[in-house]
Amino acid sequence: MKFRSIRTRLIQFMLLATTIPLSLSLIFTLVHTRESVKEQTVNENVRLMYQGKTNLVNYLNGINRASLSVYTDPHFLRNLALRPDDYSIISEIYTTLQTIQVTTPDIYQVYLHNNVTNISTLVTSSVPRREFRAKPYRNIQAFGSGMTAIQPVHALDSYGFPRSPSDYTDRNVFSLYRSIVNVPDSKQLALLAIDVKLDGINAICDQLYENRSEQLYLIDDKGTVIYSHEPNEIGKLIPDHAFMKALKNDDEGYFDDKDAMSIYEKLNLGFASWTLVKQIPHTSLYQQSTQLVLINGAIAILALLAVVLVTLWISIRITKPIKQLTHYINVVQTGQLDVDIQVTSPDEIGILSRRFRQMMDTINNLILREYRLELANKTNQLKALQAQINPHFLYNTLQSIGTLALQHNVPRVYSLLSSLSNIMRYNMRSSEALVTLKDEVNHLKLYLELQKERFGDQLEVKWEIDEDSLSFSVPKMILQPIAENYFKHGMGHYAGVGCLSITTRAIDEHRVTIIIENNGSSLEEEALSKLQEKLGKTARQLELTEDDNSIGLSNVLMRLQLYSDNLSTLTISNLSPHGIQITLDIIALGRETE
Repeated sequence: MKFRSIRTRLIQFMLLATTIPLSLSLIFTLVHTRESVKEQTVNENVRLMYQGKTNLVNYLNGINRASLSVYTDPHFLRNLALRPDDYSIISEIYTTLQTIQVTTPDIYQVYLHNNVTNISTLVTSSVPRREFRAKPYRNIQAFGSGMTAIQPVHALDSYGFPRSPSDYTDRNVFSLYRSIVNVPDSKQLALLAIDVKLDGINAICDQLYENRSEQLYLIDDKGTVIYSHEPNEIGKLIPDHAFMKALKNDDEGYFDDKDAMSIYEKLNLGFASWTLVKQIPHTSLYQQSTQLVLINGAIAILALLAVVLVTLWISIRITKPIKQLTHYINVVQTGQLDVDIQVTSPDEIGILSRRFRQMMDTINNLILREYRLELANKTNQLKALQAQINPHFLYNTLQSIGTLALQHNVPRVYSLLSSLSNIMRYNMRSSEALVTLKDEVNHLKLYLELQKERFGDQLEVKWEIDEDSLSFSVPKMILQPIAENYFKHGMGHYAGVGCLSITTRAIDEHRVTIIIENNGSSLEEEALSKLQEKLGKTARQLELTEDDNSIGLSNVLMRLQLYSDNLSTLTISNLSPHGIQITLDIIALGRETE
């Protein structure tokens, strides 16, 4: 019983209704946040990497343009083929090489080997050095094909010259090699080598990542590291072959592996096939989303505890008045109908308790009223038995007067007396609550025949009777009160012939409509609205008072609704220019079959 109680079920429901949505919310928040963070990070870093690639390309192109300055000097190529002991020629060659060396602050030294004179020259910030050699210190073909090549990061070399005290011995550089030819001839006249410090590349790359949470690499097409967030990796090969394979797919893009998100941009220079790669570990990438999930989880736990406490409080608040109401019901079950129910809570249970108390008061009142009505009915039955002789005496008297009228050749008097007698017999048929519409119409015809005798040519009656409608069962005496209202309140207020129209129609097997119209006076708008509002009520809501001008209509409507379970209606409206229309819509009262 405890596990089937409202309190237990309410707690279970609230826990499920809270835990499931909160869990789903945490999952959806995590997934959505991770995807949003991933998309936002990729977009931001793609733009950042593109800018970094642009800066590197411009930087390397600047070094390359410095190497091309030998072609802008109109005497340099000519000087390469002249006597090597001419000091003016040697000075011009020194000047050109020094111009290249000071073009960019990151150029450390420039090396030139003249294949024509077999002289190698090294220009640094110190005194230039030169000597005769049969071949260049290095071959450009070792680092690439074509007119230009680049050697990845390596230790600074003196190109075979003795080192001076001011030379660095532990500096890393990368070298740009250019084959100097006499265009358009492709024969190499000299080999130019430019050693470049890594400061410029470091300055560009340092701005592209967060040192503590991200990694950045600049590598060549063979996997040699030119720049790395770890200095000891510079100049070494990346051992991850799958990583290098992924970089060969496109010139730019990103891919996600099990540990990190990688975003890359290829420089695609003719002399430097370098790739800029940024790696963002998942721990850094999803750090914010993880923190958000932890915060939401803490909030969810607190919310769950609050729900449990509130659920216990609410369940106690709900079940306590229910138990009180159950106690009162048990008291009522013993026969004590006047129990005093003391439940004052303002919620639905309190409203239910007060309604139950009102219901018990109503039942008590109904029991008393029914008891009194039963006594009144018994008294009325006794009086009716005592008065049964009066109708018979009146019928016999009217019959005698009618016979005398025929003896004196006055058949109209006899007809009127017969109509009056039939009306009285119809009214005295107290044992019949329901009659056919045919009987009700015939009774109305007798009543209107007497009224025509009263008003003569000033009254016109129109009948439009549907034969199929006459077999429907209707409450007794519903038509005469409506017609009688016309003679009481409507007729005589306008000059001319009074007109009363009665129409019946069978709508279907369970519904008949009766329309009664007259050309008397219309109702005032305010009075019509009040009457329509009153006739719109149900049988239980209608209250009949003797001084009510609409008591006849209310009585008819009440009986129609009582017999049809409030399905039948009575409506009233004004006609133009004057008059009243009353419509009876009668539902499911039965039908007489032949």
